[in-house]
Amino acid sequence: MRKLSDATTSSGLPAEDHPGFFRRWRPEQRRLSAFWLVYFVAWYAAWFSASVLGAFGNQISLWYPPAGLRFFVLLTFGWRAFPPVLLTEATLSVLLWVTAPSPFSPSQSSLGPCLEGALAPVVVYLLAALLLRAWNAGRPHNNFADPAHAGRFLGLALLGSLLAAGVGVARMLHAGSVTSGELPEAWLHWLIGDFIGITTVTPLLLVHLGPRLRDWLQWGRWRQSLPWVHCGRWWLWSACFVGLLLALVILFELPSWLGLSLASHPFLTLFMLLPLAWIAIAGGLTVVTLAIFLLDAGLAMLAIWSGQRDTALYYQFVMIAVALMGLLLGGVTEARDWARTRFRDLSRIVDDLLWDTNADGLITRLSGKLAWELAPSTGLWWRTGIRAIPVQYRSVLRAALRARRPFREVLLSIWDHAGEVRWLRVNGLPYQDELGRFAGYRGAATDVTTQHVAEQVLADYADQLRWEVAAQTAELQRINRDLAFNEQRYRAMLAAAPVGMAEVDAEGRCQYVNFPWCILTGQAATAVLGHSWLECVHPDQRAAVERRWRTASTLRAGDGEFQSLADRWLGMHWSTLYDHDGVIVGAIVILNDITDRRLREQENWELAHFDALTQLPNRNLFWDRLEQALRLAGRSRQTVAVLELDLDGFKAVNDSLGHAAGDELLRQVGRRLQATLRESDTAARLGGDEFAVVLTTIAQPQDATNVAQKIIDRIDRPFVLPQGPARVSASIGVALYPDHASTAGDLAHRADLAMYAAKQAGKNGWRLWDDGDAEHDAAAA
Repeated sequence: MRKLSDATTSSGLPAEDHPGFFRRWRPEQRRLSAFWLVYFVAWYAAWFSASVLGAFGNQISLWYPPAGLRFFVLLTFGWRAFPPVLLTEATLSVLLWVTAPSPFSPSQSSLGPCLEGALAPVVVYLLAALLLRAWNAGRPHNNFADPAHAGRFLGLALLGSLLAAGVGVARMLHAGSVTSGELPEAWLHWLIGDFIGITTVTPLLLVHLGPRLRDWLQWGRWRQSLPWVHCGRWWLWSACFVGLLLALVILFELPSWLGLSLASHPFLTLFMLLPLAWIAIAGGLTVVTLAIFLLDAGLAMLAIWSGQRDTALYYQFVMIAVALMGLLLGGVTEARDWARTRFRDLSRIVDDLLWDTNADGLITRLSGKLAWELAPSTGLWWRTGIRAIPVQYRSVLRAALRARRPFREVLLSIWDHAGEVRWLRVNGLPYQDELGRFAGYRGAATDVTTQHVAEQVLADYADQLRWEVAAQTAELQRINRDLAFNEQRYRAMLAAAPVGMAEVDAEGRCQYVNFPWCILTGQAATAVLGHSWLECVHPDQRAAVERRWRTASTLRAGDGEFQSLADRWLGMHWSTLYDHDGVIVGAIVILNDITDRRLREQENWELAHFDALTQLPNRNLFWDRLEQALRLAGRSRQTVAVLELDLDGFKAVNDSLGHAAGDELLRQVGRRLQATLRESDTAARLGGDEFAVVLTTIAQPQDATNVAQKIIDRIDRPFVLPQGPARVSASIGVALYPDHASTAGDLAHRADLAMYAAKQAGKNGWRLWDDGDAEHDAAAA
């Protein structure tokens, strides 16, 4: 089924029958355009009617409904209303400027001041409306039953009127419409006229038009305008409004009929507050807003029709009194009716019993669903229908009633109409009469029969369970003693174990550690418990150990080695713990000290890979690092250089100063080599006075020859030995990968050939390998 908005427009015609321009508009846009058209016409009509009732050359109205109409649309639409409202008042200013001079615009002025006069009140009232919208924070704008809302509305209406009147009168003074002597009176008339228009028209539109306008703009439906039409009271209120206007005319003309002075005319109209108060109390906001509008409109027309312009200010004060009293009293009545309706509805649907008693304890009112089920009678003493009150509640209730204090959660039982026992939980609160005297109690009672019966059954079971619990408790205490003894024995065994042991949970946090664990890890037990056992691992190795622990934690056992914070090498072994469902709940970690074994292994490795005299890598480690450097260079396409070095004149030093001097010279040569090279390079002793160097990642061959020259220069310096000074030189051969060879053996061999070529060329120099060195070696062979 299609929606109504899909088939027809708000005008009742099919959508395809509209002209092409309007067919592109959505129904909501067409309804909004229609509303602004109606606002345009209504605002013009209100302005011209107010000008007829005006003063100061019809430029200030005694009652200005356009201000109320303007404030209503600004408050309803916010910023969105600014362009159409400004357009409406600007077109009026242009119209008055074109037709001036006229009865509505007696003086001729330029267009600019006219447009400024239209803009100023719109901006002032827009700011007041936006402030009120922000203050309401999503609450309805017609909630005059809330005193805070009514106060904010009246305060901002007065503020907007005050500012608008100040700006308007200043413009009139500048245009020459009023003199400086008339300025205070003009400002007061303007202020009161705008304030009366807002307090009269805006609440009327907010109460009657606001909710219906929102529905119509959004859904295209219009609810009934007046609520009393549905209940058949429209004729009664219509008659009341007619009588109200007749009474206003009579009170207005009565001083003339009685020959009283002109000054007494406005004050007799204050008697209209009496019927207005009755209308506010009987009809609430929906009726009193109409009555306020009729009274203020009638009073304004009567004041102008009778020509009593000198007493216009007094009539304005009467109109303010009518608007304020009607609006505030109507709001109070609306709040009272809403609270009464809410209480009546809640008392009909609540499951509890709501009760009232007088000062003598007689039941005066009963309501609620429970009242129909229990069917008690009013007029009886409250204790009459009560079966029993438990002892623990009796004294509390008696003390509260004697002191006339509130009581809560009092349990008692009564007989219902079927003769069954019902248990109720009662709360009571004392209340006072209009003189502040104690007038009785009122409260609520909740049916807790099911809960109370269940509590009694549970109480019977409690005695039986108490004996069973006592027996089970004794058995558990025996088991706990056995467990405590076993745990104490287990702890003693762990403390005496020669290895470090720890119990950890599933997250690796230590639950128990023995004393050897603390010695091996260098941590106190208080610093370990509750923390991960991995914190005892040296920071340099912690990440690797943690990865092994995480990846192997699902296995039943695992092992490994690491260095602790106490610089000990520890061997670890763990066994995983499972619960009865096979879920991992922790592990037992065992540590043993393997520092001595690691030191022996390290010493053996160093003996196998380092020269004992110079502490330089030996031939085995040299070949290992050369192979590794060539693999890395092959992947990254870089150059590696090998330098073969032989000392010149070493034999003479050895023969003249002795073998101890020769050994010391070799050690100093090793230190000079290491001082010349980078950390990534390798200097090794191949044997005797023969050394080799591996240069990794060199940019060009000249880098290798530069290093060779630095080595030659350093070794050529005198050596200070305990046996005396000595001097030697070095001959160096250089070969490059991949330019000269692609394997480690070939590369070292060609560097060796280049070194012999350097020796034959006069020693104390270097030579880069070339094909001539190979031919020379072949010829020598």
